[in-house]
Amino acid sequence: MTEGEVHTAEVADDVGKAYGEWFKGYIRLFGRRCLEWLLVYLFGYYNASFGWLMAPLFFLVLRDKRAKEKKVKFDIVRSLANANEKDVLFEIQRFSNLPSWVTFPDMERVEWLNKIIRQLWPYAGHYVKDLCKYTIEPSIRDALKGYKISGFQFEKIILGDTPPRFSGVKVYDDTSRHEIIMDADFAYAGDCKFEVRMARIRAGIKDLQISGRIRVVMKPLVRQVPLVGGLQVFFLNNPDVDFNLIGVADVFDMPGISDILRSIVIEQIANMMVLPNRFPIQLVDDINVVELKCPMPAGVIRLHVIEAKNLMKMDVGVMGMGKSDPYCILYLGAQKFQTKTINNTVNPKWDYCCEASANVIRRQRILIECWDYDYSPLKSYENDDFLGRANLDVYSIWKNGEMDMWVPLSDAKSGRLHIRATWLDLADASNLLEVQLEEIRALQNLTKNPLHSSVLLVWVDSAKKLNPSHKSIPDPFVRLHVGNSTMETTPRLRTNDPVWEEGFTFLVRNPKTQELKVEVIDQKTGQVQGKAEIDLNTLLREKSLEIVGEEYILSGASGGLASVKLTLTLRVFKTAQKRDDGDGGPKEKGEAELVELENPTPADIKALPVTKSVDTPTPPPDQAAPPAAGQTPPAPIPTSVPLPASDADAPVVRESITESETLSGGGDNAVEEIGVTAAEHLKESPSIDEMICGTVSPIMQMAALPTGTQEDHLRKRVICNAGEHNLGRIQLTVKYGPRNNLVIVVHKVEYLQKEEDGELPDPYVKLYLLPDRSKDSKRKTDVIKDDCSPVYDERFEYSVAPNELTQRTLDVCVINKKGLLHFQRSSVMGQIRLDCGLLDPNKATEWYDLRPEIESDSE
Repeated sequence: MTEGEVHTAEVADDVGKAYGEWFKGYIRLFGRRCLEWLLVYLFGYYNASFGWLMAPLFFLVLRDKRAKEKKVKFDIVRSLANANEKDVLFEIQRFSNLPSWVTFPDMERVEWLNKIIRQLWPYAGHYVKDLCKYTIEPSIRDALKGYKISGFQFEKIILGDTPPRFSGVKVYDDTSRHEIIMDADFAYAGDCKFEVRMARIRAGIKDLQISGRIRVVMKPLVRQVPLVGGLQVFFLNNPDVDFNLIGVADVFDMPGISDILRSIVIEQIANMMVLPNRFPIQLVDDINVVELKCPMPAGVIRLHVIEAKNLMKMDVGVMGMGKSDPYCILYLGAQKFQTKTINNTVNPKWDYCCEASANVIRRQRILIECWDYDYSPLKSYENDDFLGRANLDVYSIWKNGEMDMWVPLSDAKSGRLHIRATWLDLADASNLLEVQLEEIRALQNLTKNPLHSSVLLVWVDSAKKLNPSHKSIPDPFVRLHVGNSTMETTPRLRTNDPVWEEGFTFLVRNPKTQELKVEVIDQKTGQVQGKAEIDLNTLLREKSLEIVGEEYILSGASGGLASVKLTLTLRVFKTAQKRDDGDGGPKEKGEAELVELENPTPADIKALPVTKSVDTPTPPPDQAAPPAAGQTPPAPIPTSVPLPASDADAPVVRESITESETLSGGGDNAVEEIGVTAAEHLKESPSIDEMICGTVSPIMQMAALPTGTQEDHLRKRVICNAGEHNLGRIQLTVKYGPRNNLVIVVHKVEYLQKEEDGELPDPYVKLYLLPDRSKDSKRKTDVIKDDCSPVYDERFEYSVAPNELTQRTLDVCVINKKGLLHFQRSSVMGQIRLDCGLLDPNKATEWYDLRPEIESDSE
């Protein structure tokens, strides 16, 4: 056959195949249309309800819409995961899910690691396939035999060509020298495909997507290879998980049902390796296994969700007067709490209090979601309406000791939550128990939720001689009870001397009256092999509140020789104080009292404590020069002292205090002398105005003035602190957060002017993120009546991309809303503008002088 004839035959075959494909497609389309018309005819012929036709159609439309949205999401994340560094930088201007090394300056790029993973990924596919076929498949097949299901096997195991990608890694350098802590942000949006078969039924998943921040703790460091004694791998918060179902399981990919399946998957992941759960890996034998598998929590956070205001109206009623049925869900890692539902209101008051153990301090957050309850027979959140979310940083709570503020809801048109968060340290002193019990009794007058006073760590080591007759070898596990909390170990198969080595953490209300119940149970028969009851009051009498490696006899065990080995550790809550006053060190008591004295009166000045340095010599009474006739004895002249918050920027000579003692006979002259003698100060005695507005603390200087003139000097101090334009000043915290959000906290305003008729103003603060002056950009605080120094402590957020931050300006106005009907334009009492591109992260909280109103034509 010639070459031309071969070419002609190939063309004929191609034409035939194309015609055949066209004919098959036409037949399939014709059959589908006939089936549709047949269904419509049958519905009419049998007088079936029109809803039976519309309901499947409605769900199919929803499913198709959901599938398209998920496909777009998968394509975007997958394209980013496969892109190189240049492509990522090019997409920054229009892509919102930026890598962590862009959002966080301290996260480092690890492109070298991604290249290594990409090279190793094909070999990982072979390993996963062998693992599923020879390890996971037999165990699942044996487990399904109890349900009379046979024939389970993996049909397809395909990891795909897309490997996981690490977008940033951070190694902490401020940790203990016996550990290494590393955070890694990773995302996997692969084209994997897993298919299984059970009794001629095929199902599976594809397009798996997982993203989150994973932490690896390497501790303890040892002096032998591999130099690391063990690893702890866990997620700081619940990862984002999504997937598509295939086969028979695709029927469940419907709104409501699919959310239940995903919540089950996320819950299983959280129970395995989301804090406080960890995945421990022991690398060396001679290490403290308790510290590796069940470390002591860093503390406990007491959360009080008090109320909310101005939530969105999701249940629309007549004439738009509808309300909502709001409730809140709180997440800290795998720990989940939920408030009750308040019906028919947009200003609910929950007074809900809960406590969550905090295992790490940095990089973890508390997520609070607000929902509008709508009845659903599936009990799924899909039917509820989302009202917004808020985030609290665990590190900020730890640093401040207690935070009480209004938090605005993001992803919502309106609404904010009133939340109080308290950090509780863990102490090994039993004398603190009564203090904590009194504190929770006072709190429970406001909330009916049970509160706790201490935390109990139980390490279940092993058991001995559970069934010495050897007639029936059990599969034992341990069940622990403290109050209403119950936890279980994993079962150990066919052994009379099981070793569990698992740890558990319980919150205890009152260890004086509660006990720990321990039951050893056979998993096969459900029979109790033995039990023990331990009074927690015995721990209060132990040194360091700890019992290590104690063997407890199990009552009810056959032979009466069975025992369980436990380690018990009790820690009492201790309310923490503020750890830093802003300049790197803890607040001294005297300095704290001075800072809190914002508007001193003569009575306040008299009440100030009086101390002096021992290095400053004080002449004895018999050597002191007597005052002239008719004169008041001169008061000691103060020197450099800690300044109140209003004078924090003034240059003051500060010297260390070696020792202080209380002065007796000081009268009303309450001063503090630090390293400088009164004689040296008299050489350069300041004038009256210098004492009020100079570099020396005006509060302490006024103590040296005659009582009759102190009010005049206080008035001069007010004028001095009213700002450059004599309009007052405002204290703000402005910082750029890790979630591409600009966070503004309006703390307070001071020294506002009164109205012309002498009445006090009704001020509030209004914010705009220029150049946008729309309603969506507007934020405002509550109005405080009749106050020239209002305190707000309200928090606001704006979603801003990093590349847009330099183009934005924060406009802050203090407005007087005096009057009844407010028909007139509210007067602007002062205004400031901050360039968001020049924000200093080291100086987030600052005082700003208010300026006159800026005309709109000059914007």
